[in-house]
Amino acid sequence: MSDTFSDTDREAIYRVMHARRDIRRFSSTPISPDTLLRILEAAHLAPSVGFMQPWN
Repeated sequence: MSDTFSDTDREAIYRVMHARRDIRRFSSTPISPDTLLRILEAAHLAPSVGFMQPWN
């Protein structure tokens, strides 16, 4: 099996996993439509339970 991710990529993934948190209060500061689109596209690629994909 070949390595798909570089050491830099792996370290970035570990940092994100280590820094994750549960947000209970959100800021009222607006975000740009481009940022929102990137977030939604990333969420669309996340795994789903039991391979259920309600967006199809």
